[in-house]
Amino acid sequence: MIRHNIAGKLSEKSRLLYGRKASGVIEKINLYVDLVKDILQGSWRLLNARFYLRNCAQVGKWVTVRGRLRVEGAGKIAVGDHCKIWSHMGTTQLFADRGASLEIGEGTFINTACIVSASERISIGKNCQIANQVIIMDGDFHGVDDRSAKGKSAAIIIEEDAWLATRSMVLKGVRIGKGAVVAAGAVVTRDVAPYTMVGGVPAKTIRKLQENQTVLTD
Repeated sequence: MIRHNIAGKLSEKSRLLYGRKASGVIEKINLYVDLVKDILQGSWRLLNARFYLRNCAQVGKWVTVRGRLRVEGAGKIAVGDHCKIWSHMGTTQLFADRGASLEIGEGTFINTACIVSASERISIGKNCQIANQVIIMDGDFHGVDDRSAKGKSAAIIIEEDAWLATRSMVLKGVRIGKGAVVAAGAVVTRDVAPYTMVGGVPAKTIRKLQENQTVLTD
């Protein structure tokens, strides 16, 4: 099993580096060196996740963190298996206020410089893609007319396989359906139907998506 996985990785790297199967001693040595670097890098990111997510209520298996993640609040934060959180080109921030919950589903990827702030509840489903500088906030923190008053809050639910593109924003009380796509820079203030692309300020429907569409972000 392990030998098979290593062989698969080497074959993949050979195609990326040379566009073909590696030939010659030097090329094969370079492949193994590159593979060792990947293993060390992956191990470091696993340890990094354990350190920065140490105060979370739940952290799943094979969770990786790249860079210096910021995690705050007295609420409950749960991170599912195989999640990737990047914070190396801009600090990603996870916050759950006292009594609030923030749930990140299995296999979800959160890119750099994102802010996910839960005053009540934020639930991000499985296999979601959260691009750079996305903001997800379920509360206003303070009133509009009376800024000393407590702001309103309402849960945000993001269903599985959703993709939030760069610098999009999701505000309180919103449900984003399965497989939906939020375009770059959009501000979502209302529910988004499953397999729908929205964009603009405030976000409006652009078109329907095929249910079997695969979204790649990196």
